Amino acid sequence: MGMFGLKVGDISLARNEDTWSQTIRDSVLVSAYPLAAWMVSSWWRLLYEPLPPTGTRPSVTWKMAHELTAANQGFIWPRVILASDTELMQIWSTASNAIEQQSVRYINSLDRPFPVDLLEFEQTAKAFIESVLSRLDATGITNTPLANLWQEVQEELADPYASQYRRCEAELGFDPDECPENLVKDALKLVEQMGGKTFSEVAPAYSKDLLEARPLSAKINELIQESGFDGKPEVSVDHSTSPEFSKAPWQKANEVAYRLRDVIDIEEDPVTDDQLYDLLGLHKAEYEAFNPPPQRRVSIAVPSEQIGFKFHTRKRHPIAKRFELARFIGDYLLYGNHGESWLVNTDLRTSRQKYQRAFAAEFLCPLSSLRAYLDNDYSESAMEDAAEHFKVSSQTVESMLTNNGLICSPQSASYLEASLPY
Repeated sequence: MGMFGLKVGDISLARNEDTWSQTIRDSVLVSAYPLAAWMVSSWWRLLYEPLPPTGTRPSVTWKMAHELTAANQGFIWPRVILASDTELMQIWSTASNAIEQQSVRYINSLDRPFPVDLLEFEQTAKAFIESVLSRLDATGITNTPLANLWQEVQEELADPYASQYRRCEAELGFDPDECPENLVKDALKLVEQMGGKTFSEVAPAYSKDLLEARPLSAKINELIQESGFDGKPEVSVDHSTSPEFSKAPWQKANEVAYRLRDVIDIEEDPVTDDQLYDLLGLHKAEYEAFNPPPQRRVSIAVPSEQIGFKFHTRKRHPIAKRFELARFIGDYLLYGNHGESWLVNTDLRTSRQKYQRAFAAEFLCPLSSLRAYLDNDYSESAMEDAAEHFKVSSQTVESMLTNNGLICSPQSASYLEASLPY
């Protein structure tokens, strides 16, 4: 037992009102053991399983691995949600429901997710777990289930094959040893085929409906065997010296989009369809004749020495198709311009997908050009005219203005999701 505190930045998420003594504290009396045990049992999913695709509610097992209240054991924990985007651990929190009659009521919340470097989160979590084990050892309590499980995790972390095995399980949406072995081995082969970074984007998009008799490779092979079209992008931009490059996904995206517009010298003009085709090396007639099959989960471009890439897209509406191509351009510039990596875009909320969406928005509809076009008129009709001018969706225009503080629209998607993610 001890006084437990939890802070992100300067905000105490453990700040609470003790309803018995009617006092406010930044810590709460709980047992550290169940929290440490929850962290260890959820270790791989916490670090490697992202949020489900946009519009999909997470499963009960996802919540058990990502919501701190799952530590339970009769203690009242703050409602905190943790989800990795592959680069950052995003932390959400809400205050306790005032209606609930509990002895402890947490009073702080976060207006938007607080990002923590994934390595920093991992080191802090390790330090907490080991401090609990050290205290147990000091009081003569050894060989606990927590100690044994943490030893297993440590051994897996030290073994590259075991680490990759556990990571694949997590990205497929399973707890350790809960995923059928044939599905994991199939996934490991896919990692070799498409690369670990691409697998990390693809696997969670299909995790809800995997069957032992029909592994992920069958779905991917079916997708790439279907008709697609060839493309050979050759464009590149120099982003290696950018001080923004190591920062948030939208900052990377804005920098790369700005440099690309400068390279192809289009200044403030809208991007034409032909320019999108040229950047990806597509044959206009072949692309415009292509009709993607319905209900694809992902869009993929498979590298080929002869043709560059074989594209398998999923969007059907003309505006959505432009945005999809722009996302592919952004993905190529950051991940695929050495011809070694598959390109992929999904509806997931990973760092790579956030970057793609922000790149597509800034490339197709630069903020400076948008502001000049609107000339301080942020009415609905003006924004609709701007969307038509830049050939993007009204939602894209609204999101860009919201993200940059020019309008206030709670309904608009933001680079940093507001409130809770579901």
